[in-house]
Amino acid sequence: MKLFNYVILKNKLMLDLHKCIAKRYCHFLILLLVFLIIPVFAFSKERNDTLKFVHLTDVHLILNPISYDSSFVQRRFGKSFPNAQPFVKFLNSHPMAKKTDFVVVTGDMIDFYEAESTEGGLMGNQIELFHKIMNYETNSVVYLVLGNHDIASYPKNRYHQNHANIAKLTWVKNLPVFHQGTYYSRIYNVGSTVYRLIFLDNAYLSVRTHKEQAAFIIDRPQLDWLQAQLDESSDDKEIIFMHIPLPTSDNQDEKKGNPSLSYDDYVNKTNTQDFLDVLKETNNASVQLIVAGHIHRNDLFDFNFSEDFSFKQIITGAFRDNIDNWRLFQLTESDIMISIPDSTGQTTKISLK
Repeated sequence: MKLFNYVILKNKLMLDLHKCIAKRYCHFLILLLVFLIIPVFAFSKERNDTLKFVHLTDVHLILNPISYDSSFVQRRFGKSFPNAQPFVKFLNSHPMAKKTDFVVVTGDMIDFYEAESTEGGLMGNQIELFHKIMNYETNSVVYLVLGNHDIASYPKNRYHQNHANIAKLTWVKNLPVFHQGTYYSRIYNVGSTVYRLIFLDNAYLSVRTHKEQAAFIIDRPQLDWLQAQLDESSDDKEIIFMHIPLPTSDNQDEKKGNPSLSYDDYVNKTNTQDFLDVLKETNNASVQLIVAGHIHRNDLFDFNFSEDFSFKQIITGAFRDNIDNWRLFQLTESDIMISIPDSTGQTTKISLK
């Protein structure tokens, strides 16, 4: 509205200028017009010295549950299924969410794309219902990535992702954040530092490779796009968001990340290695961290492959399990600070490379 009024005022002054050539106040109008042509925000825009966002994941909403087979709903959730109210309330009224620039949800926004209905056969309207929530019940800026449940089908007593492509097209059609595709990036300037936020799609879950601890699939077109994103600038700092985390080594200490993790630990896990190759080949050590979900617990792991190739992976617990499962990220010119809402008040600080 301000821009609209500004344009109207400028156009009016241009008309008045033509009329005032022989009048004394002509010089005044010329000076005023010059100042208006210079964008107002050049004077008023404050330097953004901190970018704040909240990360949450694995919401697992089931919307309009009475339309689905009751035994399936009971089996999935017991007597209490996750409705949308806590999620919407968090976005609209949680003090921390309101103070941040945006919210990131790394997948499993809904529990399934389609499932067995009360009338038999698969019914899929969860994405459309989720769109209505995001469009009409909240005005928060929310970035999304797809999780395996967001494209999952649940016929009776089964699970598959055979309709994953249709599910993804439905997400693209309904959610504006996906209108350019299911993977995308955003750039933010924080002081003199440029952050490139990269949102990937690794929602497809291979059951076979999952048993080998490598349920991590990013196809070649997406890897080529990621390579182009990382190569676009040698100065920006990247944060990668995805649903399924980078699998840890078989020799990992479950309670503490292995600081001497070997790159060769992944040599037989093709999809994971292809992803790591892209990160490694950028040669600018610009990827600061990976932010993920999927495993329904809080975790932090240091990937130290070499002196020139290292990053952290941050995993947040499921919002479905506890509405206090979220993290606050604060990005500054020189570091990234990450905190969780627990009694310890512990903050992880990552100095930029």
